Amino acid sequence: MQVESSEMQISHILQETGRSINRNRTAFSLATSVQAVCLTLLSIFLVLTFNLGAVVHSASKNIQLNVFLSPDADTQSLQGRIRRVTGVADTRLVTKEEALAELRTEMDKDAEVIDALGTNPLPASIRVSLLPGYASPAALASLEKKVGLLPGVTEVWSGRESLSKLDQILRTAIGIGIAILVIVSLSVIFIVFQTVDSSIVTRSSEIEIMELVGASRSTVQVPFILEGTLQGFLGGIIAFILVFILGRIISFVLPAPIFPFGSLLAIDLVLGGLLGFLGSVIALNRIRR
Repeated sequence: MQVESSEMQISHILQETGRSINRNRTAFSLATSVQAVCLTLLSIFLVLTFNLGAVVHSASKNIQLNVFLSPDADTQSLQGRIRRVTGVADTRLVTKEEALAELRTEMDKDAEVIDALGTNPLPASIRVSLLPGYASPAALASLEKKVGLLPGVTEVWSGRESLSKLDQILRTAIGIGIAILVIVSLSVIFIVFQTVDSSIVTRSSEIEIMELVGASRSTVQVPFILEGTLQGFLGGIIAFILVFILGRIISFVLPAPIFPFGSLLAIDLVLGGLLGFLGSVIALNRIRR
């Protein structure tokens, strides 16, 4: 009997949720659409930030120190000393001839410009690959300073400035993303609050009667919580679909962006549902009062 009573209560709660949504279907649909737009903007920014992070990670993973040498440098001794510097994984000597051949390959059709020089202006160098964790702008600055003090070294270049700019852009993007998250969260909570509050006002007389006849708090309140949570879930699903379609369209014009399918779906659903839940709980204060 207790099981049947629980099943009847659940069935009643679901029916009341459906009735509440049906009575305010226009407001429910409009609110869900606005939430979807808010979550879509957040999702687009998340995808952009994710791709920017991937670019920074790729750049730092492939970065090397290029140590340019004077003509009289002891290359073998230098390679040994550089390998002993903390953060260095390996070194490779690039002779003047190898450097010139690489430049010819890079310049392709414009390689005749090199022939016009008559001599090889490029110095020999040592390419230094780094251990994981030593490709940050701060670590690179320290390595450049240490290696640059070695005898026979004329210049050290790593592309640290470019990496530093990318890193700064990523940090700024993350900061903006957090601000957008806060704004979207407050907006969605407010929208759900308004929609659920409207449903409560519409059914205020019915709620009073239910309380008078002894209806439990869960019987009265849960349908409104489900309404708000469902609204958030639907907004999240729509946002995910819109961003997914937009990503597919963009991939026809630009190189396909990295699209974290599973993560984005989880974020949209969890965030949408959670914000919907919070908005409905806040609106239920009207009943408690």
